[in-house]
Amino acid sequence: MNKSIVVAILILAFLMVSAVFTPALAKNPNLPPDASDVVYMGGEGSAVISIPDGSIKATATQMRISVHIDDAPSKYAGVRLWVSLYEIPPFATTPSWQPWVELMTNDELAPLIRDFWSGTAIEYDVAILGITEEPLHSLLSADNVYVVGDDKLSIERHGNNIRINLAASQQVKIPGVFPTQYWTLPSFSMELNAYGGSWHKELIYPMSGWAGAWGGTLISDEMGFDAKGTFTCSALNYDDVAMTEGWIVMNGKQTFYPPA
Repeated sequence: MNKSIVVAILILAFLMVSAVFTPALAKNPNLPPDASDVVYMGGEGSAVISIPDGSIKATATQMRISVHIDDAPSKYAGVRLWVSLYEIPPFATTPSWQPWVELMTNDELAPLIRDFWSGTAIEYDVAILGITEEPLHSLLSADNVYVVGDDKLSIERHGNNIRINLAASQQVKIPGVFPTQYWTLPSFSMELNAYGGSWHKELIYPMSGWAGAWGGTLISDEMGFDAKGTFTCSALNYDDVAMTEGWIVMNGKQTFYPPA
């Protein structure tokens, strides 16, 4: 198959994920009786930072940074950070949130996260399109789930405050592009501080409806607060720049339900 045709097919398939990552309030979802995994969190947070056009990736104007402090079960204990970009995907005309990379300090959790994000830019295997021959398969696939040391990624919660530090930049592979291309997630630090009254949310994330999707469902049960965030990044010349859409979870539970 002509390589340019292959790339076009992959990009079109990748576009199918763009509208699915806005969670909805859970309303008696039709789920299998048993969860595959339950992860209890001792802290979680998220906020959005505006970025100069083209500074991180072409057409990206915002970056959402989300973090987890996983406490139990003990095999999953550690911290995680995942990043999505608000950008215009190839062949689209309007921007949408696209998940791109997840970092973690515990390799035990990596297989579950790879399953969860399958079919997105975080975990894209072109074998789902019948492309298995090498080296094309490896060149066009992307595994942007990275296990890093706690010297590279640290997330700490102190009461109603969460501090995040990514000490080293990360290369994020763009799937379905030949020759291989990457964009750089720069090193940064950020801080979230809770304010206002507490809230409780139960959200459902159906991970289905696009090529290669996991097909399962995530239910997230969270208790937390809105938060004010600040972001520091030397690559962007940002020093304590205000973030938007901030929140902190004081404790929560993520239940992963396998495909029915």
